[in-house]
Amino acid sequence: MKKIYFMRHGKAEDGYGKSDFERELIEKGRKKTGKIARFLQSKSIKPQRLLVSMSQRTVETAALVCKQLDIDSSMVTEEKSLYLASTNSILDVIYCVNDNIDEIMIIGHNPGLSSIATYLCKDEIDWMPTSAVVGVEFKIDRWNEINAKPGKLLFYTKPSEL
Repeated sequence: MKKIYFMRHGKAEDGYGKSDFERELIEKGRKKTGKIARFLQSKSIKPQRLLVSMSQRTVETAALVCKQLDIDSSMVTEEKSLYLASTNSILDVIYCVNDNIDEIMIIGHNPGLSSIATYLCKDEIDWMPTSAVVGVEFKIDRWNEINAKPGKLLFYTKPSEL
């Protein structure tokens, strides 16, 4: 059994004078990410590995999640290919996860996250707002089997619902 939690980064600054890659979280983004992290904690969710886009806002989001869930920062892997990634690019990252790991979290960007969540669980995941999280469970033993059958949607939670 494998589980993936897809999380969109928190709300970031507009980025005037900065590249998109360098945009930082704003206070609203930190607060909403905190709400989601507390939700995950209430469900006793503690991914064994976080795969994170290398953008500033996703790295900051991961740090907040790790702090709330008491996950060591060594469990975070920054993946350049997750920056504005397509469904296929995200799948390529998932296929490379060690099969000894059963739960992962991917923190990244739309439209890729909404698309892959919909693709993998066959439930329509609308445009994930910032800090939203989707949990999907798979009856598989190896990550490269993820396309074999649809996953089961465990939850789709938005900060506005908490």
